[in-house]
Parts: sequence; structure tokens; C-alpha cells
Amino acid sequence: PYGIYGTREDAQLEFSKQLHIIAGLITEDDGPYLCGSEVSLADATLFPTVVFAVRMYPKFDFGIEDAIPAEIRTWFDAVIEQDEVFRKVYNEIMAGIQKWEDNGRWDPIWRAGQRDEEPGTLFDKIVAGEIPANVVHEDDKVLAFRDINPAAPAHVLVIPKDRDGLTRLRKATLEHVELLGRLLLTAGQISNDESLGFGDGSRVVINDGKDAGQEVFHLHLHVLGGRDFTWPPG
Repeated sequence: PYGIYGTREDAQLEFSKQLHIIAGLITEDDGPYLCGSEVSLADATLFPTVVFAVRMYPKFDFGIEDAIPAEIRTWFDAVIEQDEVFRKVYNEIMAGIQKWEDNGRWDPIWRAGQRDEEPGTLFDKIVAGEIPANVVHEDDKVLAFRDINPAAPAHVLVIPKDRDGLTRLRKATLEHVELLGRLLLTAGQISNDESLGFGDGSRVVINDGKDAGQEVFHLHLHVLGGRDFTWPPG
């Protein structure tokens, strides 16, 4: 949903990286503009984006250090102060952003208007290594381990290492598309592992909420196998 980037955080990290590249190209010539004393297409192209970025980055809790480099901020502040046209553009964009904010447009956006304020769970302690677990898979995003109360000969739990607001499936947003795909991919890989007790097939279950029997409010997939299953489930 964010171009080639799976999450808004990845997109913002890349945007900040590009700003730092631009900052390294800024000349030290006299004048407030990117290329010295003369305004250029580079100024006109970058300026509207930075207006929004200056307002946007503080809204999120991604913890991007020095998201907008000092050289860009110096240029940005200077052209607003010294160039009437840029100042007019700034005021027009800010008026639009303010109207956008007044209409609550940030409110539904994950990690801007919405935050994960639910308490931690035992899964956080497993990820941190504070509680031991029989881990069968781990990568940068996903952890999988055997269920201590198995409901089948093969029973593995697959969880996101960073819950990122996914206390339950219905909390998923477009921000979580990549992560949800990783969870399902991992579940499929695990169900192919005969050494874990899986045969020809598995059942993948997500209990969403108390009515569905969810006990730990950190999204997790149950991957069950090694026996026949009936339908409908209980």
C-alpha cells in the first residue's frame, strides 16, 4: 500500500534516507537555495514535500533519528524567511494540512492517531527470551514455537515478534499486510516439516477474540497437524 514498501514505517525510513542524500549535495555557496544564490527546480520540487514532512514526522512514533537532516531544515527555514513566493506556498500548504487535521484525518492512521495501548503478554516475554520456548523458526519478523498444551501431535504457534497493535486479527490495517503475509508463509513452511510431526496437510487457526477462544492478546496462528480433523470445528 506504500509503493514498493510494505509498511508506512519502511516508506518513511527510505524518504528520510533520500533526504540525507540530498543534504549531502547541498552546496555551501552564499544564498538560501539548494544550489546557492539562484532558485532552481530542485527547490521548487523539494519544498512542498518538506512542508508536509515537517508536520508529518512528529505525528508518528517510528523513532527515526534526525529524520529531516539539519542541512534540509536550514534551507527550509531560510527560503521561508527570505523568499516571498516560498513563504506563500508554505502558508497555502499549511492551511490545507490544518484543515486535513481539523477533519480528523490522522485519527484512523496506525501509529499516528492510533497506538497500541494494550498491556504486554507472555509472548513478549518469550520474544525477549525471558520465558523459555521450544522455538522451531525465527527470523527478523516472526517467531514460531511449539504449543505447551498441544491440541494435536504437531501444534506450533506462529507470532509476530513485534505485535505492532495486532492484539487480534480485527485490529489489522493496511499497515500490516506484509506482516500478515509473512505469518501465513511461515505457517505454510512449518506445515511442510515432517520432523515436527506434520503429515499431508495441516489446519491453520486464528482465534479472534474471547468468543473465539483467544487467550493471549498478541495475534498468533495455530498450525496443527499429525492427525485427522473434522468439520465444522468445535
